[in-house]
Amino acid sequence: MARYLFRRIVQILPVVLALVIFNFILVRVAPGDPATALAGDNAPLEYIEALRASYGLNEPILVQLSIYLHKLVQGDLGFSFAYRKPVLEVLLSRLYPTLLLVGVSQLIAIPLGILLGAMAARYRNSPLDTFISSSMLVLYSIPVFWLGLVFILFFAVQLQWLPSSGMMSFSYGRPPDPFDIVRHLALPLSVLMLHSLPTYARITRESVIEAAQDDSIITARAIGYSEQIVFRRFALRNALLPVTTVAGLSLSSLFAGALLVETVFAWPGMGRLMYDAVTQRDFPVLMGGFLFTSIMVIVGSLVTDIIYVYLDPRVVYK
Repeated sequence: MARYLFRRIVQILPVVLALVIFNFILVRVAPGDPATALAGDNAPLEYIEALRASYGLNEPILVQLSIYLHKLVQGDLGFSFAYRKPVLEVLLSRLYPTLLLVGVSQLIAIPLGILLGAMAARYRNSPLDTFISSSMLVLYSIPVFWLGLVFILFFAVQLQWLPSSGMMSFSYGRPPDPFDIVRHLALPLSVLMLHSLPTYARITRESVIEAAQDDSIITARAIGYSEQIVFRRFALRNALLPVTTVAGLSLSSLFAGALLVETVFAWPGMGRLMYDAVTQRDFPVLMGGFLFTSIMVIVGSLVTDIIYVYLDPRVVYK
């Protein structure tokens, strides 16, 4: 395992380099001039050119790429055009809200999805299976931003139970109230959890049904194990491998869903930051956000491989 991890880490380095170059070129060829966006409407041409020169935007793209890579090796992600501060500082200030939103939503969605999928598979073709499968299909079909707007309209506007936006109430000179943060977190957390719940439930159901037809399950029944033990110890455990794969590789889609959720609820996280960076033509923040998301997907894949070993002893990495 140690050799495998070392080899995977070495393989990650050229992948990250390729992603950095791709992200840089993709952002640079996108339409729009950040200097014009920063200068504002009706700004003098001389001022726009001075801004472009101060940020190095008048250099050839290969020169800009070499400067960016040189700074990146030193841990410098660049300087934000819009926030007038280092990109790393901007990203770190928005990292905690996103990790809180995505992390807690997945801590709820994964076990709940596994439970619902296992129940649907255990009572296959029953009314319970029909209800769970139909509910998951409806949730899967609902756009996440539309679900967020419905939650705001019902829980925040009609019932006035929960706040509709932000991470905390304005409290000048007072420390943040954890209960107030939980109240603001409730709606975006619920929306993001319901957005990812059907994926885990449907995959668990299909995986359990497929695992129940395996020869090892048939042998366990023939030995005399009870149906409950066969289902829980053998079928469900084997079915967790595909769920683990999906959970590890769905980080990119989760951050995409978080972008929409954070925009709808004005949640001050990475998704909202990326949205603002697009509208403000803040290239350094965009590239830093893309790099962070890409690294999260790679790390998620590596962690998935490690978890595989503990879920299935037959998996051996060489």
